Amino acid sequence: MKRTILKKLTACLCLCAVLSGALTVPAGAASFQDVPSNHWAATAIDRCAAQGWFQGKTADTFGVGQPMTRAGFAVALSRFFGWQSGETYYRIFSDVPQGAWYEPALRACYEHGAVTRQTGDFRPGDPITREELAVMLIRALGYGPIAGLAEDDPLPFRDVTTNKGHIAMAYELGLVSGMGNDLFVPDRYATREQAAVMLSRLYDKLHPAQTANEAMVLLRSGEEAEDLSGYQTVILMAGTLTGGQNPRLALSVSNTQKQVMETATASGQTVLLGISGQSSVLKSTAAAATAVAEALTDSSYDGVYLNITPSAENGNAPAAFVQALRAAVPEKKLYVAASAPARREAIPDYQALGKAADRIVLQVSGHEDTDGTVPVYAMEPLETVYYALSALNDQIPGEKLALLLTAEGHGRKGTGKPTAFNGDTVAALEAKGRTYYSDRYACAYLETKDTVVWYLNEKALEARQQLLRCFGVSSCCLSTPNGTLQAQESALLFSKAVFFYSITGTFAYRR
Repeated sequence: MKRTILKKLTACLCLCAVLSGALTVPAGAASFQDVPSNHWAATAIDRCAAQGWFQGKTADTFGVGQPMTRAGFAVALSRFFGWQSGETYYRIFSDVPQGAWYEPALRACYEHGAVTRQTGDFRPGDPITREELAVMLIRALGYGPIAGLAEDDPLPFRDVTTNKGHIAMAYELGLVSGMGNDLFVPDRYATREQAAVMLSRLYDKLHPAQTANEAMVLLRSGEEAEDLSGYQTVILMAGTLTGGQNPRLALSVSNTQKQVMETATASGQTVLLGISGQSSVLKSTAAAATAVAEALTDSSYDGVYLNITPSAENGNAPAAFVQALRAAVPEKKLYVAASAPARREAIPDYQALGKAADRIVLQVSGHEDTDGTVPVYAMEPLETVYYALSALNDQIPGEKLALLLTAEGHGRKGTGKPTAFNGDTVAALEAKGRTYYSDRYACAYLETKDTVVWYLNEKALEARQQLLRCFGVSSCCLSTPNGTLQAQESALLFSKAVFFYSITGTFAYRR
């Protein structure tokens, strides 16, 4: 039987799924005598003790105000992430002897990239500085390559001169804060309670207590779908908005889409009418809103998904359009596709659009570079996703955002033009080629004798899932522009620790 695009996908492709139910620390979990109940870090300290990330200096004292050592924080990080190193000892740093109480944990941190060997020694007993702590946190999350690109990102601290990208990311993710007067004080020693608070903040990012997760799937005309039970929202692309001053909406609903709509409606899923169009349709926002509202009124659709091609000239027209549509059909859901902001480009003002729409679905561009030995066609580069989320952090709440993902790979055969490769083709190429993983783009790629294809594998999907959680984003939308969607094979998979993807074949996204 011919494999479909998602034939081997055995877990939910939905990046929106996050672990609900944050850790509840029992009252008096630690009962340290030097941590009064009203201490600013009391909750974080109790959590650290309850989770076993690190304990007190003695049975009844935590060591408030005392510095956290570099070795101690390495141990705390390894416990936090559950890292284990192999039993075979090998020397990494000249001042870390075999048998040291912290050595296996430090080796695990080294193997997972949280610690790098820039010099021959580690200085395990030295107090860790605020800068060093921020750097280790960002590297532990796997964002070292992104931090290099974030060196020029805005930073509200005037005393940071080194590792600016790491500190900028730690600040943007809400893991660290300043010390007042626009100062970060990077060289000041981090106290034990400060380390506890930072780990507690990271835990809350990765394990949000409550989220409005939403898994969406976007289907085009003629696209089959055997089972969509894993999704909360189904988008049927069946409308085209044309015209300038006199916009017109043309609907073309296929028989397959009608069947999907009946099934989804009966199952209690949200069904949206997908409408595409060029920016010229927004020359008259009121008329365009009227055309769409007429199609929604008295229809079975729960709302609309708008994918209007942006332009530099339409300014605030998209927001005005959505606002007018909101006034016309206040009971309907309004979802809007939007191009994600990119580096070295002007950042659009999404605030008005974010207030008017129920959901903003970000379309993130891929990265292409054919000058190197291996041509790059990176899908959903993590660095691009990070920049988009950080740029919108102050404009749109994370719970209103979603990320658009597409189930294809991208690459080229021989000296031909770049093209899309569906999942079946990628699976066949994997079987006869060599596969690699780019930490720079958090993206997998494969090479055969004459073909290079980039795609997202399990590791890449987990990296994007983690980043979305860090920004409070818990929704995504899958688009399969070619082929058949086998949603039954992309069911939700739950883990007590995290939601993750278990992919035995391929899963790739279109640029």
